[in-house]
Amino acid sequence: MSDGADSFVFQYLAPFVGVLLIAVGIAGAVPGGYAIIEPELENCGNPTIGVEGPEETAERFGGDEGPRLPQVTFEDLSSAEQTAFLTAVDDPVGEEQVVGSVPNADAFRRGSIVTYEGERYYVTLVAENTCFAAAPLQFPLGVFAIALGFLGILAPPLYRRLVRLEQRAGRSK
Repeated sequence: MSDGADSFVFQYLAPFVGVLLIAVGIAGAVPGGYAIIEPELENCGNPTIGVEGPEETAERFGGDEGPRLPQVTFEDLSSAEQTAFLTAVDDPVGEEQVVGSVPNADAFRRGSIVTYEGERYYVTLVAENTCFAAAPLQFPLGVFAIALGFLGILAPPLYRRLVRLEQRAGRSK
């Protein structure tokens, strides 16, 4: 059992394959694990809107020669959109996530004018914040590859121990 070919396989090839399996397993397990926990994070699936103030909106779309954008009143927005709109108006950057229902997402995606307290605000979707998608078996297969890789790395010490036991058994006969 301890000839040269077996020794090469268990001394060098098995640990090399083990390291490769660990690398492939990490590459699969990390994104697969992230895809599992990401929906629990706050920003996954909640779009972010950007709101420009009345001055910037008038400067951008002041004349009649500007593009025809959808007109939405503040009352037509859902409660989540209203909350995000008001927060974005007060925000120095002018952005806020919409946590909840976004029925006006298509209008925001193309850009729209929201009328609030007689003022016109340009509102657009600045980030979709979609969830990361991974294959359902990506995480468990990655973990399995890591475990199999560790077995490959541990093969030489286990092989040496097995050879010693075999030699001891041969001497005791």
